[in-house]
Amino acid sequence: MAPEEEPQEKPATLEEEGNVPADGRKRAKVKRHCGRFWWIYAIVFVIVVLVVVLPVVYVAYPNMAQSAINKSTLMVTSQSLLDPAPDHFHLDLDSVFLSNSSLHAKLDAFEADLCLEDSDIPFAQLSIPPIDAANGTHESVSQEVQIKNKDQFYAYAQTQLLSEEYNVYLKGKGGLKYGKLQKTTVKYNDKITLKGLNGLKGFNVTDFELIMGSHPASYNSNGTVLIPNPSVSTYEMGNMTMDMYVGNVSIGTSTLDNVVLRPGNNTLPLLALTNQTAVGLLLFTKYKSGIFPIDIVCRSVIYNGQHLPYYERPLQAKNLTVQLNVIEVLEKAGLAQALGINTTTSAR
Repeated sequence: MAPEEEPQEKPATLEEEGNVPADGRKRAKVKRHCGRFWWIYAIVFVIVVLVVVLPVVYVAYPNMAQSAINKSTLMVTSQSLLDPAPDHFHLDLDSVFLSNSSLHAKLDAFEADLCLEDSDIPFAQLSIPPIDAANGTHESVSQEVQIKNKDQFYAYAQTQLLSEEYNVYLKGKGGLKYGKLQKTTVKYNDKITLKGLNGLKGFNVTDFELIMGSHPASYNSNGTVLIPNPSVSTYEMGNMTMDMYVGNVSIGTSTLDNVVLRPGNNTLPLLALTNQTAVGLLLFTKYKSGIFPIDIVCRSVIYNGQHLPYYERPLQAKNLTVQLNVIEVLEKAGLAQALGINTTTSAR
């Protein structure tokens, strides 16, 4: 007996299709179409995703990251240049990362060149640690810094000394990662504005006395010096030796030992070896009023037995003048009357 044939499904007749609602027939056609051509829609979807996502990941995101870095800055809250040597120093630096961007990203460590304004030659290089960058983030650096270019560092030291305010540029490049997006590279060209020593404005000898008793051969008088430091920087400088002149006449030398200039007013002890013969001649000839305009010229700055030319040169180029009442000094020593000086008629 021949096997029975399975009944085949007959295609729906027009009469039967007419019994299906129109929207149902439309959905069925779409379903059949998608079933046959699904791979075309998948390719189109991938292309659309790539067209939209790739520019965001590879163009918009790096540009947004670089823009955020460009608009940010570091505000230095304190810095200390310590343990100086001719070719290096130790730097302690505290700063705050300031940004108007809402971008909260992780910044990789990078090597940063420090340059003066209008110069592409770095005077020093810092190793900046990684930070979680957001507005108000604090950053600290403590490291030995090598002087990369001595001429540029001399110019930097002179700018620090003479300027009321000056700019330093921090330059470099490093990685930036935001959320789950891939890491991108950003360039740094950050302007940092700092207060300088303003030419040591306000420098003064606030007290000066002759030593009448026994004393070392290296000095015969002492006093007190006021050195204002309006910056947020601390400078360890060691021993400073200075020559003293009235006009072209040398009247002695003075020294300041273990100098550390901290922010604010610094009061330092002064030792001096005065040429009393030259002082007497000036007092009885050109300066009978007793008021001496004393020019103080730096001779040397020595720390740990080594000269620091980056401090010596700017200080040698910057003469400081103080007004000293020599008659008042002689009165304190009890010498005014012995020298026949009429203190009642001398100017004070």
